[in-house]
Amino acid sequence: MPAFSIIGKGGREYALASILARAHKVYSFGGSDAIREIAEPLDRDVAVDLEKPLSDEARDALLAKPDAVIVFGPEQPMAAGWVDQIRMKAPDARMLGPNQFAAQLESSKWWAKEFMRRNAIPTGAAERIKTVEDFDRFTLQFEPPYVIKADGLAAGKGVAIFKDVGDARAFVDGIVSGDSFGLPQTALIEEFMAGPELSVFLLLDGSCAMQIGTARDYKRAYDNDEGPNTGGMGSFTPVPDISDDDQREIYETVLRPILDGLNKDGIFYRGFLYVGLIRTAQGFRVLEFNVRLGDPETQAVLPVLGDRLPALLELAATGALNQYSEDVDRVADAFMRIPTGSAAVCVVMASEGYPSASPSGLPLTGLDEASRQLAPGQYIFHAGTRRSPEGWVTNGGRVLNVASVADSISSARAKTYELISQLALPNLRYRTDIARQEG
Repeated sequence: MPAFSIIGKGGREYALASILARAHKVYSFGGSDAIREIAEPLDRDVAVDLEKPLSDEARDALLAKPDAVIVFGPEQPMAAGWVDQIRMKAPDARMLGPNQFAAQLESSKWWAKEFMRRNAIPTGAAERIKTVEDFDRFTLQFEPPYVIKADGLAAGKGVAIFKDVGDARAFVDGIVSGDSFGLPQTALIEEFMAGPELSVFLLLDGSCAMQIGTARDYKRAYDNDEGPNTGGMGSFTPVPDISDDDQREIYETVLRPILDGLNKDGIFYRGFLYVGLIRTAQGFRVLEFNVRLGDPETQAVLPVLGDRLPALLELAATGALNQYSEDVDRVADAFMRIPTGSAAVCVVMASEGYPSASPSGLPLTGLDEASRQLAPGQYIFHAGTRRSPEGWVTNGGRVLNVASVADSISSARAKTYELISQLALPNLRYRTDIARQEG
């Protein structure tokens, strides 16, 4: 029976650890208080910075359980080269996460755009901005609203859409000057594309891929899609307006060119790949790549996978996804899809003030008891929490992810909001309209 080492400390990593820990040994590396309560920490005696290269001591601590499958949660360690560092010491380590070169699909928006252009993957037009003068020149090629992106990682805050050219220029200036994200970097101006968005989640083993779910999330802070953008206030799976014909179109026009492109460019990819799509009048287009699972989409997709998750991760980590024996839809020799048998809805409970500064240390009274009394198919995933002598307290903007699985989105939604009402946590707020319009 495999064991798993989970890297990371957020809600996505807690969801991974908690589902795997139901029947498997799980270890934590760089984890939160909540994760360390369900997974044995490997980093008791070493300092871990998820955004910097591994020290030799930290790498040895992570490799102290050589039989465990190493699962990367956040993008920063992959962008910092952890996979490459581990391979140098342990070439046969079983890992789910791409190397630093492949991680540029997320760590550089421009690198990803060039990958898509080179491999005929449908996406919006874009230009690279090195100075505000570049922006002034390129605005002649694009009509408002203006889509501006920081080229590198920006903690989920590097994308903005502006109707006013002056506001867009100011955002660009903050990116290229380094005032907004710490260090100067290039920016992108992109074609604005209108239409419903969805996320497709793939698990790759180096030679083949499996689609493990589709999801849609909610970025705005408040009901009716009002307020500032956030890291995500809720999600649901599957996306019901994607028909079988749509799935075939997505595979033929987007996913197959991605897989062919990785192969043609000599990119070995083993791990999760998030493909952010938008349905336009001209067909599906790629908005972005993530080299990991999304958050909070993970907290909906993984409960639907349930007990299938450990086998999928172990097979992917050994290049053997083709050996997966449960029911799958084999779309092509190198591509499979797990049929959708149930639905899930996840709602984020956030601190007041999020996504701006959020107070820490506020009590979460009754959380342990509520977690022990969950009904089948209900989940409480910790995200921004900390264990104090008095009990759980807030420790971040997005504090909890409350999710439920049922036979339909509407039933899962009802179960999720029923659980939220039972929690009665006055220090947290949440959107009341997640999945309201879905069947």
